[in-house]
This record gives sequence, structure tokens and C-alpha cells, in this order.
Amino acid sequence: MENQLVRTGQTVLAVSAVLSVIPVLAFALPTMLGGMFLLTAMPVAIPLFLRREPQSFAWASLIIGTGLLAWAVVGLLIGMFFFIPAAVLLTTAAFVDPRTRPGALGVIAALGVPVAAGVLFYGVIGA
Repeated sequence: MENQLVRTGQTVLAVSAVLSVIPVLAFALPTMLGGMFLLTAMPVAIPLFLRREPQSFAWASLIIGTGLLAWAVVGLLIGMFFFIPAAVLLTTAAFVDPRTRPGALGVIAALGVPVAAGVLFYGVIGA
């Protein structure tokens, strides 16, 4: 069985998820709950290590994205809602495979890239 790389659109969304966590960490690390934010942000990068196995990448993105979304809702009072954009980007990265859904990449890119750019822009200014 030959190894295929994950498609570029999926990789872009996963990288956008990692980049959207950077302003959150910059804001939260100096606080008393910085360790909790760091432990929450660490799994976001795991799918990028699985780029050579598309099925593993999709499953990791889906599991980490939905888990992060659930954790963001549960930890709403302590500021975990800042991880919602990363959770949405990771979850959509699991479903954007141009081999199975030809038109999905354009739609998701039209939604995902502005979300990541907005989080980075307002996160850097706010921090």
C-alpha cells in the first residue's frame, strides 16, 4: 500500500488551527491558568504529524476538533471558548478531501481562512 500525502487544503486548515491558538497562548500563559491553556493547545498540532497517512489525519483532526469543541463549551467560564475557532478548523479539515467531495474545499476555504485571519489579527492586537 502506497502512502499518499494529505491534500493541501486539509493541511492549510490544520496549520490555520495551530496558528489560531498562538494568540490565545500569548494572552493566557502569563495568567494563573496558563498551564491549563498550554495543555489544551498542545493536541492541536498532532494532525500535522500525520500528514503521510490521510485516514489517520482525518480521524485525528475529527477527534481532536470535537474534543476541543466540547472542552471549550465546558470550560466557558475560564476562557476556553477562545479555542472554538481552532476546533472548528480542525473538524472541517477532517471532511475536506477533494477526492471524495470535489466542491467542499472552496466552500471551507472561503469560511476557514477568514476565521483564522480574524483570530490572528484581533488576537495579536488584543494581546
